[in-house]
Amino acid sequence: MSVTPETLYEQMLVIRSQLGDEPAFEELLELHGPRLLLFAQRMLQSSPESVADVTQEIWVAIYRALPRLLDASKFRPWAFRIARDRIYREYRRRKLPVQPADDVQLAEVPESAELDSTIDREELHYCLELISPEHREALVLRFFEAMSYEDIARVTDSSVGTVRSRIHYGKEAFKKAWKGKTT
Repeated sequence: MSVTPETLYEQMLVIRSQLGDEPAFEELLELHGPRLLLFAQRMLQSSPESVADVTQEIWVAIYRALPRLLDASKFRPWAFRIARDRIYREYRRRKLPVQPADDVQLAEVPESAELDSTIDREELHYCLELISPEHREALVLRFFEAMSYEDIARVTDSSVGTVRSRIHYGKEAFKKAWKGKTT
């Protein structure tokens, strides 16, 4: 991973935040707030007010745990890990069904099914809602957040092999959902 001025600046903000610099933490919130909000929206599929409440809880948890972060360069996957934990806590609190990642029950689609590169956002989000949270999470982190397999493994507390598997089967489930939507 190359070190850019942006990553160095972010690391400096993390360290300053750890030392109690509130404006630095506010800047971190400005940098990562929209991404964590979108992650929560994609994972929770709830009302905007509910997602905003959970996102606020995420930032409170990040603020409280920030002094324990040992490597400032790992802030982003660390923050997404906290977000993930809060989101899954919300699944349990609401008693939402969490379909196991390996038990996707969608219409069978031939292996040759291709995704159209002109998918509109609403259709994309609709299809993401149809797949299991574990698969959706892996796809969102990889393709929307551009995280490496290693960072996704940190966020999800799983092995890189599991991440690769979830992405593979997530793509297959997404293709099935897309094909089922268009037929």
